[in-house]
Amino acid sequence: MRRMGAGVAVLKGGEVLLIRRGDDGLWDVPGGGAEAGEVPEHTARRELAEETGLGAGVLRPLAVFQHPYTYPDGNVVEWETHLFIASCCGEEVQAGDDAREARWWPLDALPQAVSGTTARYFEALGQAVAPSRHARS
Repeated sequence: MRRMGAGVAVLKGGEVLLIRRGDDGLWDVPGGGAEAGEVPEHTARRELAEETGLGAGVLRPLAVFQHPYTYPDGNVVEWETHLFIASCCGEEVQAGDDAREARWWPLDALPQAVSGTTARYFEALGQAVAPSRHARS
């Protein structure tokens, strides 16, 4: 079974907003599965609002990842996840839906308690923001 999903890395200064997932306790970018007929950008916006209470302005596509995910019940799903970047819109963050916790993490001190796929997200994010950080030096 293949599913489409989307996530969004919301940036504020040198930090990124992450959530701790309720199902496995690991840190991740806000995101999840698409509803019927939903395009990736709408999925990313909906999941961000559901999991953190935030809205997003412009979403910039970062990458598309193909990866399996094994749920706690043993069910394995093949995912195509579209990852976007957005700037913080200044609202208060509150964990909701299937997020156990939501908080800002420094880009240079990201958590280690992540899935292999989330580690790939972090790598892509680091490559995308590195040129802008060097430009300020």
